[in-house]
Amino acid sequence: MAVSITTWLSQKRTWLGRFLKALSDQGLVAGSGFLINILLGRWLVPEQYGSYALAYSVFLFGAGFHQALLLEPMSVFGPTSYKDQLPAYLGTLLRLHFAITIALSLLLGLGVAGSQYFFKVPSLFPALAGVGVAAPCILFFWLWRRVAYLDLRPGIAVRGAVIYVGIVVVLLVLLVRTGWLSPLSAFLTQAVAGLAAGLMLVFLIPPGPSSSTKTSSGAILKQHWEYGRWAILSATVYWLSNGAYYVIVGTLLGIKEAAALRALQNFVLPIPHFVSALSLLFLPWASARFADSEGPVFRRGISNISLLFTAVATGYLLCLMLWGRWLIEVLYKGKYTAFAYLLPLMALPVLFTAVFQGPAIGVRAMQAPSEIFRSYAAAGAVTLVVGISFTYYWGLLGAVLGATISSLASLVVIAFRYRIRVRRAEFAESFGAK
Repeated sequence: MAVSITTWLSQKRTWLGRFLKALSDQGLVAGSGFLINILLGRWLVPEQYGSYALAYSVFLFGAGFHQALLLEPMSVFGPTSYKDQLPAYLGTLLRLHFAITIALSLLLGLGVAGSQYFFKVPSLFPALAGVGVAAPCILFFWLWRRVAYLDLRPGIAVRGAVIYVGIVVVLLVLLVRTGWLSPLSAFLTQAVAGLAAGLMLVFLIPPGPSSSTKTSSGAILKQHWEYGRWAILSATVYWLSNGAYYVIVGTLLGIKEAAALRALQNFVLPIPHFVSALSLLFLPWASARFADSEGPVFRRGISNISLLFTAVATGYLLCLMLWGRWLIEVLYKGKYTAFAYLLPLMALPVLFTAVFQGPAIGVRAMQAPSEIFRSYAAAGAVTLVVGISFTYYWGLLGAVLGATISSLASLVVIAFRYRIRVRRAEFAESFGAK
């Protein structure tokens, strides 16, 4: 009995340590992003800051494809299908990363040229060009950070985050003091930091050469595509339910309103970053439990994950409602205080997103990304039908209302589909037991 209690306590301490390291990793990277946005919102005119917000939305659209083809399948297949050939698997992923991101940057270059016909904003062109240069480097860092979570070693990811944040802070200080801070220089700063931190992580977790046909580029890309094709569609419709609002607002209302939307969203982003940090830790664990047919443990774990995310999001958002207006006044020097009344409403989509992640981790671990697509498709449809019309008639308030309804729609669908998947799994377990 004493031995079992000692083992239990050791396991709890191990998971607490991983939890804190994962949170530190995401907190450092998210903090650097928050710092960039606050400095840009504070020191740039709204037109320039709106250009950065719209360009970053485009970057997230491209990053969705990268996550669908590489990051998300890696978290599912890495600890299961390739746990005995992990270095060779990672070497192939590294080559695929640069092939995919360079292709995305070239496509973005074509979009940069076309953007001048839709947005007559001089600062938007260099901002989009900055995305094209920075995307391969930033996504390289994102890829190898997630590698550290495959065998539950978030401490290595923390080291990379420290390098990344240190470089970002030093370069930002130099840019502010020299007066060179701009949307373009902000993206280039993140590119330099991402490349340096990514190289350090590769040194700590080195990839290996392909050792068999199983770890060849063609075989892995085929497997990732079979899983990720749904995730690609999910990334597209997810962007419609979230990032597309910057394009909608910038087009219908103006680039300055897009700046205000980003300035407010900066204060609710810590919760999605917190959820993402722990999802990186929980998804490989959930995938392994489901693959090992540990049904009760898997379902109980998903329930606990949902409760944790919901509790943290609720507490944070209550604090934000109390002190959000003061923070906007202080950090932006009063520049966006007129829009502070929208902050409580903007908190609701973030709460729905936090609740969403529990069942989303569950269906991903079940290797059912089509369910994620269904939920995001519902949210994307709301954006196209409700979000655009609300923004047109009610301005920025309508955009925030549309985003809230979109998030609620995705939550309802994913919760319903997760329950269906769980019941099927329970039926299969009981049938197998008989």
